[in-house]
Amino acid sequence: MKFMITFNHIDGEWDELTAEEQQAHGGTLSELIATLKTEKDSDLTFLAPVDQAKTVRKHSDGSVEITDGPYPESTEQPSGYYIIEADSIEEAVEWAKRNRFLVGSNEVRQIIEA
Repeated sequence: MKFMITFNHIDGEWDELTAEEQQAHGGTLSELIATLKTEKDSDLTFLAPVDQAKTVRKHSDGSVEITDGPYPESTEQPSGYYIIEADSIEEAVEWAKRNRFLVGSNEVRQIIEA
């Protein structure tokens, strides 16, 4: 089974860390990326900042609206993801727990292949 694990961080949190804290978290992330490549043949992918996002929304009348930024009104925004092969959602959750290094959340969802 394939699972997507998203990284959801609080806007501005990274900027509040000291340079030393950012470097330490970067090292942790580098280790995770290397482990994912070796053990799961997977890459971690980052998303551009939310201020560069656009939301495309189609309304019931057929009109299309394009707005700046992500759709959710929240301080916690998706910032990246990775896709892994795992035998169960429990295994995928264990991988998500390994990368939780900033305040925020990870969403773990099975990918349903058509």
